[in-house]
Order: sequence, then C-alpha cells, then structure tokens
Amino acid sequence: MTFTDEQLLTVQVHGTRNLRELALDLCAVGIRMIKEVVSRLHLLETLRLKGSQSAERIRITYKNLKHLALTRFDSLKRVKTQTPNLVSFQYDGPNIPIIGPRDSTRLANARLELDFGVCTKRRSYLKAAKFLRYFGRCDSLTLVCNEIEALILPEEIRSEMLPPLGDVKHLRLQIRSNTPGVDSSPQLTESLRWMCPHLEMLVVSSEPCHKETPPANDSRPRRDKYSRAKRKMGGMESAEAAARDAFLTKKTRVASSAVGSSHV
Repeated sequence: MTFTDEQLLTVQVHGTRNLRELALDLCAVGIRMIKEVVSRLHLLETLRLKGSQSAERIRITYKNLKHLALTRFDSLKRVKTQTPNLVSFQYDGPNIPIIGPRDSTRLANARLELDFGVCTKRRSYLKAAKFLRYFGRCDSLTLVCNEIEALILPEEIRSEMLPPLGDVKHLRLQIRSNTPGVDSSPQLTESLRWMCPHLEMLVVSSEPCHKETPPANDSRPRRDKYSRAKRKMGGMESAEAAARDAFLTKKTRVASSAVGSSHV
C-alpha cells in the first residue's frame, strides 16, 4: 500500500503525543516532514536525525528540545536552529556546515565529528573558527577528526579574531591519524589553548585511521561455467576410470577362479 506524506505522518505520530525521544531516518521519511512531526510532539526532548546524501539544509525550531543529534549528513551545508533550551548537540559529517542563528543556547556538551582540513588556508581557518564559535558557550566539547590543520591557527589569523571557544572548560580532541606524534604537536596545543582561554582540562589523543579499501583480487579459482564443465568432465572421467578398474578387477578374479578349478 502506498501512503501520501499526510497519511504517513498520521501513521507515525498517532498515539505518540507523549513521546520524549524520536529518531528519524531522512532517507525513509523526507526532510520536509520534520517540522510537521516535531510540532505534534509537545513533550519531545531528544531528536536524532540520520541524514541522507542529498540533504544540504535543515531547520530545527522547537523550544522544548534538549538533545539534538545530526549523524551521517554527507552533504549538509547549513543548519538553522531555534532551540533555546538545547543542552547537548551531536554532529557527524565530512563537511563544516554553517550553523545559525546563534541564539541564547548554552550547551552543556557537544560532540563534533568532522574534518578540519585546509584547502585554501585563510578561508578554511576562518570557516573553522566561525563554526566553532557556535559552541563557544559549551562547558564540555569533544572533537573527533581526521585532519587538524585548520585547528592550528597561525598568529596572523589569531590577531584578527576573538577566541572562538571562550567559555569551554573541558576540551577533548580525538585525532584519527596514522602519523605518529600528531597528538603531541606543540603548535596544536598552543592553538587549542588560545581558542579556549578558560580551559581547565585538555585531552588530546590519537588512534590509527582505518580506511576502508576495496577488496583485493580474489586469489581463489573462479567458479565460472568453464570450471564447472571441467569439474563435471573430470568427475565423469573419474567415474569411468573407477568403473573400468572395477571391471578389470572382477575379470581378474573370475580368471583366477577358473584356473584354480581346472588345476583341481
């Protein structure tokens, strides 16, 4: 049976007005339905959205929301939020999205998993700093990334801006890299401390980056129609040989019995 968006919305939300936690897969639901779904759940506190490859913009407007998670957003470019009571935020995606407007949100903690790579250096530095500024009022911030070049701000860039993470007290940086000693870079530590002037705890760690590689050429023999034919032919030849051996053995036994009888 095929449902329209309105029918699907009724099926999903009917009888769930007391729901406090909701997880939606945008590949199945569609990004346009988020506003309609959330507006009917007056007690909702936690919203988890799994993105799709085509989702580039998303808007979340909900004053009672406390926890928001955006994961697997491969193409996300802009996030608009109006969530004044948000406590925790999680983002997982390869791009650095533009988040705004910056409201009165004071997050207790945030977890960001993305890459701070550098393409055009100055632009990347400014983009990374602007992105981090949205989380400048967090108490605790966790960053998980493969590339960290844009986190090492040069002196000339620092002189043009204020520290983006002014209120962060606890910072954890987890680096996925195969380069030894990347977590002990003095330039990285100095830059992070400048970003967080009120920092009380800094933890920088690294772990090997395991990249998914396509499987190597299979060394096992191919089971195509030719090999199957050869196996079949070989099986037939083996059967014929076995039958021939059995016949010769039987013939030999008969001959031996005949010789024994004539001797007697």
